[in-house]
Amino acid sequence: MANYNFNLRDRNSKKATPLNLVVRWPGLKSPIRFYTRERIHPDYWNYDTQRAKNTKKFPEHPEFNQRLDNIEATAKNLFRQYQNDNDHNAPSPTEYKKLLEEAIKETKSGIPTTLFEFTEYFIEQTKKKLQTEKRVDSRSDISGSYSQTLMCLKDFAKDKNKRVDFDTMDNDFYSDFVEYLETFKTVTNKRGKKIKKYGFSANTIGKHVKNLKRILNEAASPEMNVNKFTNYKKFKVIKEDTDSIYLNEDELQSMYDLDLSKSPKLERVRDLFLVGAWTGLRFSDFTNIRAKYIQGEFIHIPTKKTVHKVVIPIHWTVKAIMDKYKDKYDNSLPPAISNTKMNDYLKDVGAELDELKKIESIVYTKAGKTIHVKKQKWELLTTHTARRSFATNMYLRGIPVITIMAITGHKTEKAFLRYIKVTPDEHAKIMMKNWQEQNKLRVV
Repeated sequence: MANYNFNLRDRNSKKATPLNLVVRWPGLKSPIRFYTRERIHPDYWNYDTQRAKNTKKFPEHPEFNQRLDNIEATAKNLFRQYQNDNDHNAPSPTEYKKLLEEAIKETKSGIPTTLFEFTEYFIEQTKKKLQTEKRVDSRSDISGSYSQTLMCLKDFAKDKNKRVDFDTMDNDFYSDFVEYLETFKTVTNKRGKKIKKYGFSANTIGKHVKNLKRILNEAASPEMNVNKFTNYKKFKVIKEDTDSIYLNEDELQSMYDLDLSKSPKLERVRDLFLVGAWTGLRFSDFTNIRAKYIQGEFIHIPTKKTVHKVVIPIHWTVKAIMDKYKDKYDNSLPPAISNTKMNDYLKDVGAELDELKKIESIVYTKAGKTIHVKKQKWELLTTHTARRSFATNMYLRGIPVITIMAITGHKTEKAFLRYIKVTPDEHAKIMMKNWQEQNKLRVV
């Protein structure tokens, strides 16, 4: 039986030194030393475990150790496979090194070759990329969304007792996985408490399918080259047009006029929301407006999600709110609370307005069933309602879509139009207004 060890080329090195895989088996005259293409500083190496130390000074140690695990597993599999194919005879050192060299090259220096391990690798690499680009607030989104998808895949494999890997990504898997995510089930958590799990909405299921396709695409890219299968490209990303609300300009004005002086907390939340509703920025951006982004009558701000700078004219409502806080917060807006808390407080603000007490009918799909819900409009308020209100109100004003997109930062008209929540009556009024203007020009 062969033995496998990792050895530093220079234990006394003052910088990262190459790491070799040393292989021995009975009858071999001298051990085989194979350069793994990995390097590590001796201070971060654990000689007992033959892996990188768990230390903050070497934060990438989990990925580094995973690559070593993959290299060792590849070396063992090659040796075992050779013996199986050659009457249990061991390969020559030259043959073995050539096989190992080709295998490591094929897997791009230890990039994980199983779906679950690759997904973990993909998440970490994406977070590092976002950190490099200083898109800090997006790292938690990436970690949360893709990690949830990975959790669903692992749960599916465990509950259904099925192997889940690149080669199982076919139509049968897709149908079973979507059905699994639609279904409510009772599970026991770590504390022994029974809880309900999944029964996702159509859009949440679509999000997980979209995440999975992105991961599979990345794995199939020339840079990764670990996914050789293409059936997943037929997976349909489920999307459902939900009845998301927006506030028209009269409702925004009523919110602005609301006296909240007895509740400074709600007043700050209301003001931040209105800034979002008159700039079209996302929560992470309209809560980050600082004096340095103000240039005359315009806001020049790089958006955190896309890192692209947008230029936005300052509406009088935004100017008035900025003036209110300029002395207290050094020409900046008040600090934001969490998105979750702000959503809760927004509903408290909305409940004070009679205009938002009208009933809205909501239709959506959850756990494979069509759900009909009636709620007062204020109950549906979220921070994202601000951005949707801006897009819809500007559209209703007749401002060209391309101009609105330049401010909201949408890259495609299809993505932008999902924000527009215009009723048939409002569409008819837009057309009538256009005809009336044309008629005036014709008469003149």
